[in-house]
Amino acid sequence: MAANLLKAGHRLTVWNRSKGAADSLISTGARLAGTPREAAAEADFVIAMVRDDIASRKIWLDEDTGAFGMLKAGAVAIESSTLTPVWIRELAKAASARGVAFLEAPVAGGRPQAEAAQLIYLVGGEKDVLARTEPLLKAMGTAVHHAGPVGAGAMVKLSVNSLLAIQVGAMAELIGLLQRLGADVDRAVEIIGTTPASSPAAKTMATSMRAGT
Repeated sequence: MAANLLKAGHRLTVWNRSKGAADSLISTGARLAGTPREAAAEADFVIAMVRDDIASRKIWLDEDTGAFGMLKAGAVAIESSTLTPVWIRELAKAASARGVAFLEAPVAGGRPQAEAAQLIYLVGGEKDVLARTEPLLKAMGTAVHHAGPVGAGAMVKLSVNSLLAIQVGAMAELIGLLQRLGADVDRAVEIIGTTPASSPAAKTMATSMRAGT
């Protein structure tokens, strides 16, 4: 995602918890910050993509290093992590208390979609803030869906994840059944993947299961 922002011509400052993770970005023009607060200084848009609610809280609200401590007037804070609706609403209130415009913008898509700038954004927040931010998001994705107020994006994203998990479980059960029945499992999975009943995700996951990956 960061690499695609650079390709689109944006000036980019990056920060990562793991040393060396941003080396390739630095070599192609990004500036490295020492803390989230330093990364947010002078930025028009600040994007976070971290593991969970706890990491998100630290990124934005840490008293010493949190990004909210340095956001300039008119900047937009964008939280793209997969988080709980409860926390994302709390974070939005913290942003509002500081006079900061805020959007939640979790994504559907994995690493291949991120690299190809084909992510699908599931946005929660005010429409006018989204209008300002959408051109930036489209440097990283092919679709930007406004799900509703803050919290709606998280609910849709968690629903997408749940649907994926259900399909993974179902494909695993079907593969086990086919094995027990003595079917040509690879051929059966290949055929199932061509039918309307199979989603692209189910097809990919079934192929990965059969490949042992």
